[in-house]
Amino acid sequence: MSISGRTKVYGIFGHPVSHSFSPRMHNAAFTALGLDCVYIPFDIEPRDLETATKALRAMSIAGVNVTIPHKEAVMGFLDEISPDAGFTGAVNTVLNSDGRLLGFNTDVRGFLRALGEDLGFEPKGRVITVIGAGGAARAVLSGLCIRGVKRVNIVNRTHDKAMELAEEFGGSFAETEFRSAPLSDTLGLRGYLSETDLLVNASSLGMEGAPALDLSLDTLKEGACVYDLVYNPLETELVREAKGLGRRAAGGINMLVFQGAESIKIWTGEDPPIDVMRSAVV
Repeated sequence: MSISGRTKVYGIFGHPVSHSFSPRMHNAAFTALGLDCVYIPFDIEPRDLETATKALRAMSIAGVNVTIPHKEAVMGFLDEISPDAGFTGAVNTVLNSDGRLLGFNTDVRGFLRALGEDLGFEPKGRVITVIGAGGAARAVLSGLCIRGVKRVNIVNRTHDKAMELAEEFGGSFAETEFRSAPLSDTLGLRGYLSETDLLVNASSLGMEGAPALDLSLDTLKEGACVYDLVYNPLETELVREAKGLGRRAAGGINMLVFQGAESIKIWTGEDPPIDVMRSAVV
């Protein structure tokens, strides 16, 4: 890779961000496409997010991905939000278009494609339990509700956030039933899992350097699937436990690849090299 004054700079905003596989994935894609671009991780604390976002213009940074914990907050600092991001209530991709910052959400498509390819799961008419209530959970809920799920259980460490999310999405999807519970409600969770067709971890729990997801799957419905958006480690304890119980389970590496591919298409207009991107992170 050769860096010059003409090199376009892309990156990722997150906190923490040292665990991210995105730099090696995107840099491999740029190299394969023959583009004079580089992708850099930026560890941005929440208090500095507004300043960092404004700096995209000042430093002529061409675009960034946005990850935990900034996907919702960054929306307030952008010039325009795409319909998909507005509907989801979270942004994970920002394009600097001649000084105008445009926000997109590629997580929804990335998640649905990964869910189909990794697990062959069809959401329509099914019961879903989602762990988490942040930007990633919003993308998961958007995709699943659009596909016509029957019921969604939202579980979060802070119950108030789970209740707010259930109420918000319930107002948009009247045919889907929404319930919520705190992660500490062990008895309630056992009941949820006994009827769950798909369990999704959309939180940072279980990620490298983060607390573990303390959740027993012993009551998980026979034939249920488990999808963990965490991709570092490649196989989380949640995925291992699910497989040990004979359930279909997958980690989030393909969602990372597919949402990243959508970002590259937004930034460059080029068709992303999916196989190259996947090889760079597995």
